[in-house]
Amino acid sequence: MSTDSHPPDTPFLDRAHEAALTRLTQAGDDALTLSRVDQTILAVSSAQGVIDNGGFQDFFESDWPNTPPYSFFSDAYRRIGAQGPAACIDEAAALFPFDNPEQHDEERREFLGSLPETHALFELGDRVRGDTSVWGLLERYAKEHSGH
Repeated sequence: MSTDSHPPDTPFLDRAHEAALTRLTQAGDDALTLSRVDQTILAVSSAQGVIDNGGFQDFFESDWPNTPPYSFFSDAYRRIGAQGPAACIDEAAALFPFDNPEQHDEERREFLGSLPETHALFELGDRVRGDTSVWGLLERYAKEHSGH
């Protein structure tokens, strides 16, 4: 597993991401109104970029626009074929001692701040952080669904 902190420089994926961002802006920044393909491209590229840079600590501390459930991200990973990272997100989200952690900023951050670096949540994040196969799978997905 590579420790690159950013996606590979792939012009096709860059164009697909920019096009999805344009459509997101046109939709008033509500990703849930976009096509499944655009949702997937934006969810995976955003999440993986954050995870590559700061692990699950940063991913779970982030306040994602419109507060989607964490399954929004894991489902997107599954759609591109990244089953392992999707399972890690689901397992980590289930470790929060309260329901719907994405909706509870302060409690979520307190919980994350109380955990030792060796906690299972961070170990799960280490499996996803720097996993460059995610970027390859996302590019393949974007190519397979271009024009949809």
